[in-house]
Amino acid sequence: MDPPLCACGFFGSHENNNMCSKCYKDHVLKLNEQIYQSMANLTISSPSDDQDLHTADEHKNDESSLISKVSESDEPREKKKRCKSCNKKVGLTGFKCQCGELFCGKHRYPEEHSCTVDYKQIGRELLRKQNPLIQSDKL
Repeated sequence: MDPPLCACGFFGSHENNNMCSKCYKDHVLKLNEQIYQSMANLTISSPSDDQDLHTADEHKNDESSLISKVSESDEPREKKKRCKSCNKKVGLTGFKCQCGELFCGKHRYPEEHSCTVDYKQIGRELLRKQNPLIQSDKL
């Protein structure tokens, strides 16, 4: 079964009323604008106008469902994980360095990616903290 064609000539989807994603997004934005304009023009004069209240509630429900559908499709995608040195995709096998960057298996060592972290100084400070100086009393 072939997917339906949109009015612009691109393939559509049954979920998007046989429109392509771009046309559907434009269509939803137009509907939202119309709903906002109708809400702005809608004036409630007295509490006896129950019909107007029900109409406003229906517009709010339609608006919230359309906004939620659009917001689901516009979620920002996570940036692909790449090695800082060679720009290779690393995925789950990436190594995070102490300098804060992500590297592949080849560039994971500080010598391979010209790391700016001073590992010697970090090691010295760690040893200084773990091994306090012990001196005996003078006689």
